[in-house]
Amino acid sequence: MWRNITTPTLISKIVFLNLISASLPELLSSPEWLSNRTYDYYAHLDRVPLPWTPVKAEGKKVEVWGRVMSWGDNIFPNSITSGGRELLVAPIRLVVELSGGEQAIPLKRFRITKIRRSRVDMAVEGEIEGIKAHANMWVEFDGLLWVNLRMADKNKQREVESLRIIVPIKREVAKLYQTFSRQLAGWIGDKPIEFSWRANPKETIVNFYHWFGDEEGGIGFVYSSLQNWVPLSEDNFCTLIPKEDSCLYTLNLVEKPSKLDGRLFKFGIQATPIKPLPPDYFAFKAGTLFYDAWKAINRLEADVDMALIWPQPNGEAMVGLNNPYNVRKEVIERAKTYCTAKGIAFLGVAHCPQKIAPIIGEEFDKYADAWKALPESISDWEGIPHYQNCGHSYTLRKWLFYGWLIKNVKEFGLDGIYCDGWMAGTMGCANPRHGCGWRDREGNLHLTVPVLEGREFNKVVALFLEDNVKAQLPKTAPERKGFPRYHFWIHSWEFVPPVMGFATEWLTGEFSAWPLEGPSMLTSEGTYGKCLGLGLFRARCLSTNWGVPNLFDPIMWEATENHPTDRQTIMALAWFLPHGVPIGMMEYMNQNTLVKITEVLRRFQIRNSRFVPCWRLNPFWRIEEPKTKEVMVASWENKNNHNVLTVVSNLYPNKTVNVKLRWLGDRNAEITNALTNQLLELNDSICQIQLEPETFVLLLSGIRNSPKNFPKKRLKDDFIGGEKDVS
Repeated sequence: MWRNITTPTLISKIVFLNLISASLPELLSSPEWLSNRTYDYYAHLDRVPLPWTPVKAEGKKVEVWGRVMSWGDNIFPNSITSGGRELLVAPIRLVVELSGGEQAIPLKRFRITKIRRSRVDMAVEGEIEGIKAHANMWVEFDGLLWVNLRMADKNKQREVESLRIIVPIKREVAKLYQTFSRQLAGWIGDKPIEFSWRANPKETIVNFYHWFGDEEGGIGFVYSSLQNWVPLSEDNFCTLIPKEDSCLYTLNLVEKPSKLDGRLFKFGIQATPIKPLPPDYFAFKAGTLFYDAWKAINRLEADVDMALIWPQPNGEAMVGLNNPYNVRKEVIERAKTYCTAKGIAFLGVAHCPQKIAPIIGEEFDKYADAWKALPESISDWEGIPHYQNCGHSYTLRKWLFYGWLIKNVKEFGLDGIYCDGWMAGTMGCANPRHGCGWRDREGNLHLTVPVLEGREFNKVVALFLEDNVKAQLPKTAPERKGFPRYHFWIHSWEFVPPVMGFATEWLTGEFSAWPLEGPSMLTSEGTYGKCLGLGLFRARCLSTNWGVPNLFDPIMWEATENHPTDRQTIMALAWFLPHGVPIGMMEYMNQNTLVKITEVLRRFQIRNSRFVPCWRLNPFWRIEEPKTKEVMVASWENKNNHNVLTVVSNLYPNKTVNVKLRWLGDRNAEITNALTNQLLELNDSICQIQLEPETFVLLLSGIRNSPKNFPKKRLKDDFIGGEKDVS
């Protein structure tokens, strides 16, 4: 059993042995996945995984990687910085409305009660006119501030008019928003945004995460339940009100005359990005495993980060969507051998951990009622009913962990796992058998979300993978010193960093064709300009604002061998390249075009280059005309020879543009089209290029026979919080 544990501390050993001795009868009668204590061991570790740093706390200040929270005269932070940039205009206030009007409850006492490497615990108290607020808070290494706020009133029969938490976010920061709702994401306009607990009344999807920020980062809020809340309506339990210098985000805890005494509110606050990005995140590539020689994944083997098995024709590797104990060993071993020979990390079979089906065996008969999410949600996959499960169930978490981590990753020697969907949070749940849901005084049933349970599961997965996996890197990749050497890749339409942030990569993009249906999504009509728009793309799909490489799944297919068109592929790269969005599932693209463009990028060694994304001030090129967000420039500077590769994109879906660029580097530079090798003419440092809708050009800049003198303007090593292009 100790073979599953590689770095136990003395305290962790004691915890582990106590867990065993306390449940010896259960060990003798339980299945191996339940009696095995590896999951419990990792769940109790006080350890900080890569690439994070230990928590620091002193006085009224808590510091984690990249972010600082400090308290002043209020119960909640008066300052939250990310990358040295202040996110708040003023302190976060807890405001109560009595007969005399609204008053902020001032801070009375602040105590740090416990400090560990991975977490600091605090007790915070405030009081006004006999109303007391006591908040037990903790901050973990990823920057999540979790709050358990309990209210008390000396006058227990008194009713207050309202109780709100008001978060004034800087307007210059709050440009974009993203929520756990397909509709609520994009640019923040000038009108209030109301957040409903139910993302869709017809589904049990709960809108339990709200994020506000820009391309560099921001601040997010996460909720597990509205129990004890009294909003005017669950259709507006939180509100964002844009103003000239701020965006006021309000938690509408109580909006009707109500007694406060005994009410408990739970929620989390987390500034982003939550961790540093690998140096070559923008060049990550991944795909599904095919053995056809013409597939890009095989032709670019030295430049591909990871591969997995999906889809599975006729259940070749695994029947169903989540069947970890019945994966075919010979298929996995053949794929593992193939990937190892090509230098590609192999993640096994794509699976959906949020689903269970009768095909898993006797566990379904014994545990399904306790594992299901209620109201029941069933998906049909190849004639097999798959039921939505809920990660609040401890036995489900144990079953998943042992099946996918021990029976697959450890026994097959995988380089990580890929989850198509994620544990705990896809759906709301009201199953009382594992502790979800609650009823109000009228008997109405309400949904909850297992935020902390899902968070624990993903953290345990990351710790286990860190101890048991050392995946190979692409030959073109830098060392990535200080970063994990495993892959924990999660696919989701929406992102919740407090729960999902322990993953090493995310995958998005399946929603890109959502506004279109049928054949139109496969033609030139189905473009990102029409389906997404720049606001939604930046809110959902960047890596810089999260700290997690966010690969994009370009599902508008040009996938057949020698496909006659590459319009969709060019369109996708026009969006990806200037934003530094890496490619996931690259087999959907035109394979020949993808290989051709990737070879240009690889020859330039972009993985070992410094990248300036399109929203930052570019030190090499300035767009003189047109001044619009949809026309953009981004650059890579090769750190070895200081040459510059630049992408210029036109993201208008229906508009051809004539782009006038000013070169800011050495006047002796030669500018060529990197794909055609055509020499471009500079007139008084001006270059003019015509770009069709949703297309791009790659420009190579260098000085022949004198690379060390080029360019005069160099990039800074650290861009976080740096200058941005105001266009």
